[in-house]
Amino acid sequence: MDFKNIQTFIKVAELKSFSLAASELGYSQSAVSTQISNLEKELGHLLFDRIGHKISLTSDGVLFFQYTQNIQILTEELYSNLDGENTDVSGTVRIAMADSICTSLFPNLLSEFQQAYPNVKIIIKTGITSDIFNFLSHNEVDIVCTLDTKIQRPDFIILKEAPVNINFYFSSKHPLADKNEVSISDIKQYPVYLTEENISYRKDLEYTLSELNEFLVPTYEIGNVQVIKELILNSHGIGFIPEFVVKKELMQKWIRPIPSLHFPVTVWEQLLCHRGKALTPAMKALIQFIRF
Repeated sequence: MDFKNIQTFIKVAELKSFSLAASELGYSQSAVSTQISNLEKELGHLLFDRIGHKISLTSDGVLFFQYTQNIQILTEELYSNLDGENTDVSGTVRIAMADSICTSLFPNLLSEFQQAYPNVKIIIKTGITSDIFNFLSHNEVDIVCTLDTKIQRPDFIILKEAPVNINFYFSSKHPLADKNEVSISDIKQYPVYLTEENISYRKDLEYTLSELNEFLVPTYEIGNVQVIKELILNSHGIGFIPEFVVKKELMQKWIRPIPSLHFPVTVWEQLLCHRGKALTPAMKALIQFIRF
């Protein structure tokens, strides 16, 4: 299999265009088309759907794309080791994660990582669990960091994982702060701040409430957990968010969890990659750096 054809395939897949790939690689468009056709004949499978003037990867093309990117990564790593340049870790790592993880845990971590590995570029995408798994399955990211029920799938490898408590929190100055146990009826008397309905732990909350024959109508639905934390600190409202978001405020006793027999609920923070993904030195460095 001609490695130049593989490199051309990768570029076409990334740019979703034969003409753009030809321009960037310095080939004619007909040469690019011939290289892709030769690959398809050699593999015995179509790699691209050609509909009108648009192209997209077939399911076989997606699989081949994952493997070819690994080939490219391993080739670059080989040349780097042969040239004795492996002491300076460089490259790009694409990671997708839940918004609450991105805004709460990653700013400090990324600052430290940048100082330790200045030649590594990080690209971050955020979204709900279904979004980030779609990114991973289509090789749009290298690794994902989830906050959800425990994920176990044969096509994914768990790199790291840890349980996370999700609870209702209020200010230490809240009128309910002195109660030994707070009920859902108590919570309903005050503003309630929840994440959007499609967030994983919001679904866990609603399931728990349904088991208690209860429900909550949020005063605000907010995707950013840092905003919910600020509202908790500066109002008599009550927010349902992960414990790590308010870790500092809990230590300083500015915020308290509600005392309840039914909360917190536990979800899992997991770092995963696709089983077919080859880990580059840059990816390994970031994985090692991430602490749950």
